[in-house]
Amino acid sequence: MFHGPRFDVYAEDDQGIIYDFEMQNEDQHDLAERISIYQGNLSRQALYAGQPFKKRKRTVVFFICDHDPYGLGWPSYTLKVELVGCPNFSVDNKETNVIVNLKTDVSQLTQAQREMVAYFNDGTVSGAFSRKLAAAVAAVKADAIRGGIYMTIEEYAALKSAYAQESERIKTITGLAALDMSRAQIIEFLKTNMELSEEQAQAAYDNAMAAHA
Repeated sequence: MFHGPRFDVYAEDDQGIIYDFEMQNEDQHDLAERISIYQGNLSRQALYAGQPFKKRKRTVVFFICDHDPYGLGWPSYTLKVELVGCPNFSVDNKETNVIVNLKTDVSQLTQAQREMVAYFNDGTVSGAFSRKLAAAVAAVKADAIRGGIYMTIEEYAALKSAYAQESERIKTITGLAALDMSRAQIIEFLKTNMELSEEQAQAAYDNAMAAHA
């Protein structure tokens, strides 16, 4: 059984860009490897079967760290693919990886960036941006409490991520069906590419087609 990452927050914007946001509270000296695994999982959802590779959606992974992984003091680090021997030649494979350093020197950050860092570090609300951020978190908590059921913010984020993945799965299935793939072919695709069992793949197909009817 291969390792499958579990997304903290998964989202897609109106331009089709897929995002994954992760919190990293401990330096385990494996950040680059972690990012590559999360990117790999996003990439599997970035292109429908039969589409040309140029149609690959852009995927962005953010790791928000409460430590400085490279010790340079930068507020963020962006990892990219380079052509060996040509360090100024950037290869755009439609993958973006950003590491946010919450322990950076905030003196040269914008006001909004300083508020974000303070809020993530200790919950401090110090201005308009962090008030909006705190209000958004409060709204999530309030929604999670609906019906008398309480969830932590982490649990709620995981649930929202599951909903997002289910929505993406439905789009994948209906997209494959539009390409005239049979039920059996789509179920096999789901088993191979989404690590579903036979029963899960059959249920996912039936649910997606019913929702699309």
